[in-house]
Amino acid sequence: MRIPKMIAVLAATALLAAPSRAQQKPSDAAANDSVAAYRVQVVISEYDGATKISSLPYTVPVALIGGDPFARGSLRVGIRVPLNTSTKTGESAVQYTDVGTNLDVRVKRGDADRYELELTFERSSLYVREQNKDGKVEGRAWAPGDPAPSLAPIWQQFRANFGFLLRDGRSAETAAVTDPITGHVMKVEAVLAVLK
Repeated sequence: MRIPKMIAVLAATALLAAPSRAQQKPSDAAANDSVAAYRVQVVISEYDGATKISSLPYTVPVALIGGDPFARGSLRVGIRVPLNTSTKTGESAVQYTDVGTNLDVRVKRGDADRYELELTFERSSLYVREQNKDGKVEGRAWAPGDPAPSLAPIWQQFRANFGFLLRDGRSAETAAVTDPITGHVMKVEAVLAVLK
């Protein structure tokens, strides 16, 4: 008689476990339904008066998976610039520093047709001073391929954090800033695309 009771207990346990497994499948499907992907394009343009000098586009793909309310993405682009330094004993040395652009992006659904986009942006560059053949010191922006600056460079940096609402496929100009050294105007524009 013990064997039939044991079989009945095992059968009841199997029947109770089956609905719980069936309930897990819809919740897994719901988690997969919450997956969303976005593409954020950030364009940094520099102007000298009305003349556009440069336009640098960056694309950051981001994805929202599961319970995190924000889709996140980061991008780091730059170069290591050699700087002439001197040691305590007076000997010359070369030290490298990072120069470039850093972008951090966070996206989440705002309302029915808009998305919250948060953009943290940092751009750094060097303004170098060089002596010309007449001994006069002149300044200009350092460019890749230039030799290490002979005089101490000036470090230029632009940092910002923006938060705004965007519709799918729409753009927004997030900033327009004037460089205090060159007088150039830098504009930052962002475009959000929802990937389906």
